[in-house]
Amino acid sequence: MTDLLFSLLGGVALISVAFLLLRRFTRLGSKTVGLVMLLLVIGVYVPLSIWEWPGADVFAIHIAIYLVVVYVLAIISTSRASRLEGKSGLHWGPVLIILFFMVVIGVDSVFIMLAQKGVDIGVTRWLLPEPGSGGNISSFFPGTVSRDFYQKEEDYNAYLARMQAQQERGWDVKLGWATDPRAGEALVFKVRIRDRHGQAISGARVRGRFMRPGDVRRDQNFSLTEARPGLYQAEVRLPEPGRWTVALDIHRDDIVHELSAVTSVAEAGH
Repeated sequence: MTDLLFSLLGGVALISVAFLLLRRFTRLGSKTVGLVMLLLVIGVYVPLSIWEWPGADVFAIHIAIYLVVVYVLAIISTSRASRLEGKSGLHWGPVLIILFFMVVIGVDSVFIMLAQKGVDIGVTRWLLPEPGSGGNISSFFPGTVSRDFYQKEEDYNAYLARMQAQQERGWDVKLGWATDPRAGEALVFKVRIRDRHGQAISGARVRGRFMRPGDVRRDQNFSLTEARPGLYQAEVRLPEPGRWTVALDIHRDDIVHELSAVTSVAEAGH
């Protein structure tokens, strides 16, 4: 939220200063300055966004606010020049257009901030009922994606090839808990790996990630060590009860084996 407000307010301030300087130190009229500023905003912000893409929603809200600011400055400057020349001031039509865009931009900004940060925990507890499974309510969009290859098109074909090879390899991978999992407790997570003939797969490097569908900030990375041939384990402490997704990456020599599963964690003391 802080970064969004900083970039919006900083951009508005830079546009306003540039507009006033062009209007003050050039012979260009208000409409011409507005056109120049419009081209400058598009020519600067669009390439920067392409270089480091912030997301379609953030890009849209920034470009909309910046262009509306240019429009408002041009309207106000034109109206001021008209009054100095003895003509009528600002017409009600542009005022309505400005108000309309300000309302739309304001509502969209609220939506973006809620999606990124969620509602304050105090407000959330006041508005929403307590969850039946315990834990805290999260109101922001978590964006939990275990295999986000749609964002990396260059890796997609390689991923499909690995999945085909993985299926043909026929490894038998079993995973689970040493005891009944409870939130907040130190839990031993085990993974057993065997080949298609039932032989233990030793010497692998096994890494995983527990993902909380309701709150991506709770995600945890972990590495497993080989306790005995083909059996790997790690101690994990999951803070919240409920549903968790686990994604595993198994590396052995030049082989990469991937899988994901879902597990449930009970409340502490139950």
